[in-house]
Amino acid sequence: MNTSAPSPAKSAEPPGDAFRHDALLYAGDEQFVESVGAFVRDGLARGQPTLVAVIEPRASLLRDALGADARAVEFLAMREVGRNPARIIPAWQRWTERNEGSRRGFRGVGEPVWADRTQGELVECQLHEQLLNTAFQDGPAWWLLCPYDTSSLPAPVIERAYQAHPGVLVGGVARQSTSYRHPGLSVPTTFAEPLPEPDAGAVRYEAAFGLDQLPQLRQDLAACAAVSGLGRQRTQDLVLVASELAANSIRHGGGRGVLRLWRDGSHVVCEVRDRGLVTDALIGRRHPDLVNDLGAGLWIANQLCDLVQIRSAPAMGTVVRVRLAETSP
Repeated sequence: MNTSAPSPAKSAEPPGDAFRHDALLYAGDEQFVESVGAFVRDGLARGQPTLVAVIEPRASLLRDALGADARAVEFLAMREVGRNPARIIPAWQRWTERNEGSRRGFRGVGEPVWADRTQGELVECQLHEQLLNTAFQDGPAWWLLCPYDTSSLPAPVIERAYQAHPGVLVGGVARQSTSYRHPGLSVPTTFAEPLPEPDAGAVRYEAAFGLDQLPQLRQDLAACAAVSGLGRQRTQDLVLVASELAANSIRHGGGRGVLRLWRDGSHVVCEVRDRGLVTDALIGRRHPDLVNDLGAGLWIANQLCDLVQIRSAPAMGTVVRVRLAETSP
């Protein structure tokens, strides 16, 4: 194992009275274990609760390296929790709520990006990393370290890591990111980039809808989902999600919308478009406001779907696109 690089725990002090969000750049599993292991041990030595959310085999490698210390660390399976990147912030919110009273602070390791992510997932992971700064900037002081494997991830992904993290740890040396985008991102900036159009001829169902068309829309979706190969449970999930998104369009998007459905590999893709405008960058990523009927539909979509993408700007209105695999994970 390479032990020449200084550990991040020795080179960087934990946060004072604010949330600290750093990217850790490493190359290969050995450097991961060395750097993250040092970060975790430093937290344990300070009496800080520590949560590690990474993928296999790195989680097992880290457990083995920590030995008996691993019993003091909480682990989350990131492939499961972060399959839809929009579910990661709620997991960290639960962690902060449990530990915000800790006098010694607390810390976490979160790995949302790995080499076999799809392009759509990567885009949403990068958005997630930016939104972390907005989600926790006004909360308790804690330290989140996000590992990026420079030996398996392409250069543009590493560049985006610099843009999403105020601090970067390279070779054990902590530095500020000169390309970091300020956490106060406007919603139009966050969601303005359009989604790619489906391949020509891919759309199998398209319908404009209002309140009166919702019952027929649900029936049509169930029939289309069955033809597209979705199992019974996933068909029910699709109909529920689409119905919630359509209801959002009716309540908040001008009373009408357009729904499209198509197949993409092993997934069915459903898209709802309307003339509304998203004003909350964290919509669907925190528990909904049931009193004011805000966020429930997108929260449900994030819990049931493999990927949820939101795009919203004055010129385009709002587009919500969800992907569901043929069978439940």
